[in-house]
Amino acid sequence: MRFLLICIFLISCSKSDDYSFKNYSSYEKSLDKDSIFKDNTNNFSFYDGLASYNIQHNGLTRQYLLYIPPNVQSRTNLPVIFNFHGYSGQADQFFSSTNLIDVADSNGVVLVYPQGALLNGEASHWNAAPINSNSFLNKSDVDDIGFITTLLEEVNQNNILDLKRVYAIGYSNGGMFSHFLACNTDNVFAAIGDVAGTMLLDTYNTCDPSSSVPVLKVHGTNDNVVSYNGYEEDGYKTVIDVVDFWKQNNDVNNEYIFSSMSSNSWANYMGPVEFEKYTYGKEEDNTSVVLYKMLRGGHWWDYSMDDDLKTSSLLWEFFSKHSK
Repeated sequence: MRFLLICIFLISCSKSDDYSFKNYSSYEKSLDKDSIFKDNTNNFSFYDGLASYNIQHNGLTRQYLLYIPPNVQSRTNLPVIFNFHGYSGQADQFFSSTNLIDVADSNGVVLVYPQGALLNGEASHWNAAPINSNSFLNKSDVDDIGFITTLLEEVNQNNILDLKRVYAIGYSNGGMFSHFLACNTDNVFAAIGDVAGTMLLDTYNTCDPSSSVPVLKVHGTNDNVVSYNGYEEDGYKTVIDVVDFWKQNNDVNNEYIFSSMSSNSWANYMGPVEFEKYTYGKEEDNTSVVLYKMLRGGHWWDYSMDDDLKTSSLLWEFFSKHSK
């Protein structure tokens, strides 16, 4: 019976992720083959705009999308956001759905969209708990932590990146992986974000960061894939557990600044979504933890039709305040 429930859950997660992709307009950009960033030191080349690359890691060919804003005046010391798709997701679809182009172009931000490895040759995934974890969502021995740290070095050709402003965010299974990254890298990420994800139990129990990690958490109360209240029997922590963990790690107290707003969601049948924002610590400090509790929100990336309230805007508002 438990195996059957797990299978049903994984199928629903896959369908939910696919469904969410279909509700966004695609960003389409033709690649200008003559517009290239060249590293004169080792002749490695990056295309301006959006391009796809491969990298070898631990015997696997791993793919990633890289977006370099075409109009930046200097191609050095740029902030970078790594964004991780959900279970069964594809990096190109996720790039199209997350609406980060305006953020990147307006603020000179490099975007990296890695592709998760296939699980048993089938759905893509991120290992979001230790390799020897009992979590049923950590389904392979692929070294995703090593892949991402290697990828960071790969992208930082000719010091294009500001290593004090490296950020990670993910959706669903990708959000789970953002927490796992923060738990298992030493002073790499200036801040992380998680949209519709959580911490898996084994990650929660073993996480011991060496420093504070600013965290942005966004979650809908009507999420029927990764429940706001968790699935304790399957090792999903509640949203409050996750927020409390990072508050304790960052040594901030339970006092918070509260604000709220209402906005029409892209899912018209849901009606307005109420945004409740809880800010623990000063948002510009490197100890801050911010929760957006989306009343009536589902298992979505975006919860509003308003550009100022799209997740891309919320996360950059948070990330831009943090550096190492």
